[in-house]
Amino acid sequence: MKKLFIYSILAITFATAAQAQRCDKYNRYCDADLYDYDYSAQSAFAHLYPGDTIPVKTVLYGNKEYHITVCSDYENIKWKIVKPYRRTVKKIQSIRRDTVNTYKVDEYGDYVVDDATGDYIIENTEITVDTIWSTKRVADEKLMFDNSKDVDWKHRLKKSQRAFIYVYLPMDADPEGACVAVFIGRKQIQKSRFAGKRPTGEAY
Repeated sequence: MKKLFIYSILAITFATAAQAQRCDKYNRYCDADLYDYDYSAQSAFAHLYPGDTIPVKTVLYGNKEYHITVCSDYENIKWKIVKPYRRTVKKIQSIRRDTVNTYKVDEYGDYVVDDATGDYIIENTEITVDTIWSTKRVADEKLMFDNSKDVDWKHRLKKSQRAFIYVYLPMDADPEGACVAVFIGRKQIQKSRFAGKRPTGEAY
């Protein structure tokens, strides 16, 4: 049984490696114009099977222009870009109810006793409700882009931020799966060389 287990692991390893070799030339699946961005840093590729979703985590740095696109040998690949963030959720932890009784007093200010029971006579009853809240931080995501309306995402960023790129291979794809390439390109935003004080005098 031990030998069979080892052989199974080796078979899975070789199968995974074979699929990776299929996709090592992933740039051939991209017919899009990749412009003059640098794609060498964070771009990735994978082999997906129908129903698979892979997340690609990346950091988008400020003062740069980004171009992100996903290419595949399957035409109807689905993908989106989301921005992860944390938000505070307020939740009721417990509700405490207290009963406050007001007792009847005589003209001297002494409590009046019920002759039948020997208890103080209740003149008024008030129920107070105290709600105890708890707060916690939860992870959430904000949609930045999905490819239902456009084929790629181009944007200039002033501040650095994290982003997740989710790529999904629909169930109607080839059962053998498909190669997927995620291109994350960036370039420096060109700043104007003309800096300094504006000239004084009459404007023309």
